Amino acid sequence: MPSKELIYLQYIKEFDCYGMPKSVAMEAKQKGIITDIRLPEIVLSPNKDKPLLGFLFGQDTSADGTEYYTISQSYLQALLNTGANLRFLDYENPVAQAESCHGIVLPGGNFDFPEEYFIKNENLGTGIGKRFLAYQAIIEKSYLMHKPMLGICAGAQMLGAVLGNMKMYLHITEEVGVTVKHKPTAKGEICMHELKIFDKTPILDIMHIKSNDKVEINSRHEQAMVLNAFQKGKPRVEMEMYAVCLVDNIPEIWGNDKENILCVQGHPEDLAAAGDKRMQSLYNYVAERARICQSKND
Repeated sequence: MPSKELIYLQYIKEFDCYGMPKSVAMEAKQKGIITDIRLPEIVLSPNKDKPLLGFLFGQDTSADGTEYYTISQSYLQALLNTGANLRFLDYENPVAQAESCHGIVLPGGNFDFPEEYFIKNENLGTGIGKRFLAYQAIIEKSYLMHKPMLGICAGAQMLGAVLGNMKMYLHITEEVGVTVKHKPTAKGEICMHELKIFDKTPILDIMHIKSNDKVEINSRHEQAMVLNAFQKGKPRVEMEMYAVCLVDNIPEIWGNDKENILCVQGHPEDLAAAGDKRMQSLYNYVAERARICQSKND
């Protein structure tokens, strides 16, 4: 049986976030060690009565070339607001690390998807790497174990493509046109756009809203799912569309409430960290479903 090692994240001033060097995770894997990665207790004291959420790391590279697994302050604050216990999953051994988790959060980030995921897939030159494989492995295992999942931006796209057979745009600006700006082009720019909320969908209860309420979300993506376009074969999970961008119909929120899957194309953690209760409710959803999973399995 592989040994386990407890590792605490450190604050990384360069990125204003918490994280750990990738080399630590790589060395642990080489030694056959499963790392149990946590926040310092000064940030969050664990409570055994609360569910355990697993967060798949983002990544950053410092000025001196050191690579880190990281979690941004906005993601961290939105997760802390749920009251759940947190564990962190690297790209070396994420499935083993997630074994004790009751729910999974898949954040946004930049990595390549297979060409077949895209609506136009002729000679795109895309490939797959360690980050894609980590997301894919976590999704497959969590689905089989009926664990709740929240996908944000690229995490939402992965859930849509892997489980829902949904197709993607590689470049919104080229394939849809510039009707709404979905990705900032200047430092500090925030791209906000209004959602069209579909009536009689679970998102109304999740966010405590009505279908005619004005709801805006921020985003920073150039790739996106295609409305009503699917890969070949029957999807393992029928994804219901909850909301699209009001102007250009780009899918914004979808999921399957029965399977406890919620996908959000934007970045609600930025607004949630600033006190937006409706955006925080999206993170509360996965924590609440994780609590139910905890009560059934522990």
